[in-house]
This record gives sequence, C-alpha cells and structure tokens, in this order.
Amino acid sequence: MIPDRALVVGIGTTGESCIRFLDGRTDLYVTDTRVGPDDSINSQFGDLQRTHTNAEFIYPEDASKVLDSNTTVFASPGIPLHDPIFDAVQASGARISCDVDLFCDLVDVPLIGVTGTNGKTTTTELTTQMLNSKGFVSGGNIGKPVLDLLENPSAGYVLEISSFQLEKMKSPRLGGATVLNITEDHLDHHRTFEEYAAIKKRIYEQSNIAVYNARDPISKPLSRTSEIPVNGTKDWCVTDREIVVAGTSVSRERLRLKGAQNHLNVVIAAALAHVCGAEVEELVEIATTYEGLPHRMQLVAEIEGVRYVNDSKATNIAATRAALEALSNGTPNVLLLAGGEGKGASFDALSDPLRHHAKVAILFGRDASRIAAAVRDATKYVFSDSMEAAVMTAREIARHGDVVLLSPACASFDMFSNYVERGNQFISTVRALTS
Repeated sequence: MIPDRALVVGIGTTGESCIRFLDGRTDLYVTDTRVGPDDSINSQFGDLQRTHTNAEFIYPEDASKVLDSNTTVFASPGIPLHDPIFDAVQASGARISCDVDLFCDLVDVPLIGVTGTNGKTTTTELTTQMLNSKGFVSGGNIGKPVLDLLENPSAGYVLEISSFQLEKMKSPRLGGATVLNITEDHLDHHRTFEEYAAIKKRIYEQSNIAVYNARDPISKPLSRTSEIPVNGTKDWCVTDREIVVAGTSVSRERLRLKGAQNHLNVVIAAALAHVCGAEVEELVEIATTYEGLPHRMQLVAEIEGVRYVNDSKATNIAATRAALEALSNGTPNVLLLAGGEGKGASFDALSDPLRHHAKVAILFGRDASRIAAAVRDATKYVFSDSMEAAVMTAREIARHGDVVLLSPACASFDMFSNYVERGNQFISTVRALTS
C-alpha cells in the first residue's frame, strides 16, 4: 500500500520515477546523498523541486528531522545499506523499501522474479517473449522503472530484480522465481560474498515455484515444497547435444544464442513461462529464434577470418569466464580485451580460463595492473590506454580463426558512463576497420 509518509533517497532514474508516482499521493520528502558537493546533482535537485511542488526537498543531513516510525524510505538501488544516511533511518524506526517493493504490493496479477549475477536481462526478456501471448511485460531492473508501468497495466509481469533491490525489499510474493547463478560481484556494495548470496536467495522465500540449476548448490533454495530443478529432471535439462523443455527435446544447434550458460538460461526461462501457462510450442519457438541482446556475446564483424565479439555487459569474472569458454575452439584462440573497475573482486579465477583459451590479454582501465598480476603466469598480456588502442593492438596480433573478445570482467565507470557506451565504442572502432 502507499504509505502515509515517504522519503525518497536518490534522484536517479529510479528515484525520479518514485517521485512522479508518490507526488500528490502521500506526504513526500526527497533527498540525495550527493547533494552539496556535486554541482550537476544540485542543478537536477533544483529542477525536480520546481516540478514537484507538493514534495519537500531536503539536504541529506536533515533526513532525521522528517523520519519517524510511520515513514517509508524508498532508497535508490545504488545506495548501499551501510551508507551513513541509513543510520538515521534505523534510529527513527522508519521502514526501508524500494520501487519494486511498492510495485509488488500494488499489483494483483501474476509475477515472475529473475535474479542472479549473470544472465538476468537475457532470461527476463526470454521469459517475457515466451509469455507474450498471455499479455506479460518485463520490468524491474530492466527498461522502464516499474512504477511507470502502472500507467498501462498488464496481465502479468516478469521482473528482473537485482541484489541492490532485494536487500531493500520484503521477500516478494511471486508465482515463479529463479536465482540463475551467484558468483563474486558487487563486493564494493555488499560487504561479503555470503551477504550477497543470502540477499539473492530471498527471492525464493514467498514464491510458489522455485526454478534453479540443480547442478549449482549455491543458487538453489534452502527448502522448497514446489520446484523445477533444471538438470535435476529429464523433462527440464541441458545435455551435450540438446535442451529439453517440458519433455520436448531441441537440438542445441538450433539455438541462435551460443554458450552453455545461455542454453541453461533458455531452459530456466521456459520453465518460468510454463509455470504461467505458456504452451510448449511457444517455448520452443522462442528458444530457437531468440538472438539475444546488444553487448552480450554480440558478433560485431568478421574481418579477414577474425571474429570481433562485443560482450561489454560482462562486468564480472564469471561472465568473462563463460564467454572465453563459449568462444574457444579448443586452442588459445581468443584475444581478450578486459579491464575497468573491478568492484573489489579478486581476478585469480581468470587465470585458468586464460591459460586454456586466450592468445593474449589486452588490458585497460583502473584495474588493468591487478588483472595482469593475477594472470601473468597464464598468458601474455599488454596494456592499452584506450578502447581504440586495444582494438588496434588486437588487430595486429590476431590471425585467421581467432576471436577478438571485449569481455571486461569489470564495471565501466572509470572510463565510460556505462557498459553500453563501452560496447558502442568497441563496435564503432571495429566497424571503422572495414571502412
């Protein structure tokens, strides 16, 4: 339900959607932890204040003055719960929440929840397409902020939910839920891997059916009465040659998405869609025609027998490992472009896949030297100071049959505004090679 009193913390895309929705519906206050030192934020803060005259805009240090036990705090996803502003929230007895939490309270239609370290967006989109005939749309940590979706209500929703959102929510009531995988990531936000994993698995707590990879003990629910354990039953599994959805076998060669992890995600998406009534024919059609999203194992060009692949969305080590394994031909044929902001992760786990699959690692960004130190005994490496320089170095080294792979294993914020800008710069640089 909409609270009687609310404080929105953070004025990014999610915060702005909360302000739009709550303005005029509740006693509303707004702040941002960056207000003060950041002139651009101050300007945005002032613009919102002039637009939303029913809300009171306050400095973060004044938050304690408007908080009480009847206040709900809608915190933007990127603000960790150990930020000092939440000390005042805890002391006041106010409840911490987020936009997805409120959305789940307000809608009374079937909901599916998707989380995991890697593959969330692809699986969310796959599931949504498989439920297209049922009138489902996607939301959450993807596309439009969820509260904006209420302007045009749908028959059901497939929600991508990040750990940043789950940590601020009650466990959501869902028809079906999955944790695709849990690997080391966001340790600059969550204090330990154990904390991160526990937050992810909260998605199962009130779900009717849990869908998970039975071969991955980290991401499976602690206890379930109703579940679809993919790779734990012959009706839902991935084998060397085929996937099986609802007992129907489909050759993996028919799938346009490549890579073992993607094929597992296809089966999980199909299981989630089947829970909400999708027919087997719909599941198979989407499984065999879906081509994937930009910046995720995206073939950009093939030049003189060398493939250039954009996997800029690979912002952690597990995603880069999966990309290396999917593109290797059994020899060290991959020229890996990697680097950026490592988010506190150890790069030691890159050593073994680089040893088996990489011809060279071309490293850039803030944590390039940390990656080099971790992989120096596994493969050759060189440093580059820009995306353009990295691509040109790769072109000089690559030979027919090789793959030049942008799969950074890092966030992009040291050099780019986001992974999309990073991927687009790779694409434009590669395409310039053919002009």
